[in-house]
Amino acid sequence: MRLRLLFAGLLTAAAPLAAQSAPIARVDSLVAAGQVVAAVTQIDQALAVAPRDFEVLWRASRLRLLQGDIQPEKSKAQDKLYREALALAERAIKANPTAPDGYLRRAAANGKVALFSGVLDAADYVVQARDDAEKVTAMRGVPPLTLASAHYILGRTHLKLTETPRPLRMPLGLGFGNAADALTHLRRATELRPGFVMFQLEYARALLANDRTAEARAVLQQLPSLVNQEPGDEQRKQEAAALLGTVR
Repeated sequence: MRLRLLFAGLLTAAAPLAAQSAPIARVDSLVAAGQVVAAVTQIDQALAVAPRDFEVLWRASRLRLLQGDIQPEKSKAQDKLYREALALAERAIKANPTAPDGYLRRAAANGKVALFSGVLDAADYVVQARDDAEKVTAMRGVPPLTLASAHYILGRTHLKLTETPRPLRMPLGLGFGNAADALTHLRRATELRPGFVMFQLEYARALLANDRTAEARAVLQQLPSLVNQEPGDEQRKQEAAALLGTVR
């Protein structure tokens, strides 16, 4: 009798995991296909079943960012979604403080909140994004794609900061941003995940920021032939084409 009750208890405990496995398995493929709305439906179903599950939480954070990206620029809806992404990343870290994905998602969300608010008006978010991304790069055994994203966030952070003169950034604790580190991190991102449109575009921008025009031109010229793997890749290709038109 006791064994029967124990077995029944184990089945009950496993039920939420079984219920959420199918939606989670489908989320990544939907995102890769650019079907953000359908992916959101899937992850929200999983979140309702398992609101403390790490794998669900960090994916939900990522999807809130993707939702925010397609909202009108600087709208209240966009700000709300970016901050929801940040809150979900915080929950993911609490669910599993030793895994890299929660810190990666918090870095990405902090970066989006900072860009929305204006980097100089959101210095704390910028610093937190840098610290979380650096934490991921310092971990052992991080999967290459996750590590690539961490280097991308670091590179983009450095590159964005270079748009403001360093003397204006220093009093805010943002004096660390520089073009050389941007290039190092973005090159590493492209090495870890070659042929990824998002990383290649920012790498080209970092090359230009370091006066390596010929290399930047070569990267931009091959961008149209890359396979789209992330929502927004087609727009990034258009940005690359416009940028190439300015390269002399």
